Amino acid sequence: MQTISIIMPLYNAERYLAETLQSVLAQTYENFELICIDDCSNDATAEILADFQKEDVRIRILVNECRLGAAESRNRGLKEAQGKYVTFMDGDDIFDEELLEKTYYCAEEHDVDIVIFEYMHVPCEEIYIKRIAGRSDSFLEKYSKYPFSVKTYTPENFPNWSDSVCDKLFRRKFICDHDIVFQNLPSFNDVYFAKMATYCAEKIIWLSDTRIMLYARNHFTLSRISNNRDPMCAYYAMEKLGTELKARNMMTDLAAHFYYRMLIMMLSVLKNEKDGKRQRDFYNFLHYKGILNLIDYGKENYDQIDIYAQYLLESFSKHSYESGWFNSPDTYFQVYLRKNGETICQFIVDKLIKGKTVIIWGIGINGTSLLRYLSVHNIKVSAVVDIDEKKQGNFVEGYEIGSPHALPDNVNYIITTSDSAYQDVEIRFKGTSVTVLNAFELIVQFKSG
Repeated sequence: MQTISIIMPLYNAERYLAETLQSVLAQTYENFELICIDDCSNDATAEILADFQKEDVRIRILVNECRLGAAESRNRGLKEAQGKYVTFMDGDDIFDEELLEKTYYCAEEHDVDIVIFEYMHVPCEEIYIKRIAGRSDSFLEKYSKYPFSVKTYTPENFPNWSDSVCDKLFRRKFICDHDIVFQNLPSFNDVYFAKMATYCAEKIIWLSDTRIMLYARNHFTLSRISNNRDPMCAYYAMEKLGTELKARNMMTDLAAHFYYRMLIMMLSVLKNEKDGKRQRDFYNFLHYKGILNLIDYGKENYDQIDIYAQYLLESFSKHSYESGWFNSPDTYFQVYLRKNGETICQFIVDKLIKGKTVIIWGIGINGTSLLRYLSVHNIKVSAVVDIDEKKQGNFVEGYEIGSPHALPDNVNYIITTSDSAYQDVEIRFKGTSVTVLNAFELIVQFKSG
């Protein structure tokens, strides 16, 4: 029996299908089945599948009698799957040749329900360029050393809130035992599956291999099974998630996560909607009805909502579409800085009094906000740097932005204001005496004494 089932729904996928199949058949781990569900394609998809199946019996072909869509095609594949584990891909994705080997042995070693691995959307012409994800040692220590669950971390610290199922390996029995299926929607149909699986999983781990393991193409052709991104489908996905969490008596423990992710997702969908009328209609729906409906699923646990979710909820409720606030909302960092910024002030002042050198690294939205906050409290750090050469030499809050290459020799502390900058700087100064800190963690977690 195969240990891994790969499920791939297909509709008119002829353009890239051969490349995708070749990337699967080139896997270093060979004990798998590839279940291809042809959803009534009217191009050469069926012929390509048949040709490959003649050469490799691990390919199983299912043909829908009528057009079902991506969700129901995946559900059909799940019912047919025989592997201990399942993963998903589209008909134009490319697997790294070691994806199955690495994720399988990781799942077996840690006995987990879900293995999360690195994936990336790239332009079609860059699909074969190998890439590495910039994960810091602290990230890997936190998420790749021991299994965790959604209850292990606060909402903003829980990793990979991806709505995709294509960056995860699932234990099939876990999926079946929890009756997790794909929601039949024209778009966003894997959101419920991915999030519900994450909520139900007792043991999750992030693959410690930082290579990109799956490459997804960015393009606008119909090689995927659907491409209609109706924003209401995102709402329906979160509505179903709320309904299920409440029906399964899970909302009490997970309300904070549900509120946070729901609001973040609605904001993201709004910002990404390019059609002006559809964006306006969707915002007005959320403003007058939708957000309150979703909040209602966990109203008994509303006290769990964190201050950033409160900020988003109040913004949706108070502001009209014309305000445009959703195009540039306050960041998580900015909201917490207003609420609890005295902790970072106390930390920096303590270090400066002791003669330590404190550098602020990165002058984006968060970095500028931090400098402004420190200025109001009459606190002056040792220097400010940014890796962007276009910013170097400019002045922000009285500081001339310097280059990281010109740091003084006696640097003791570097404070960053974004997770990506923190990971990059931590890697850069690994093995040195410099202490690299994340400003947000200082604001939330630092305690005096």
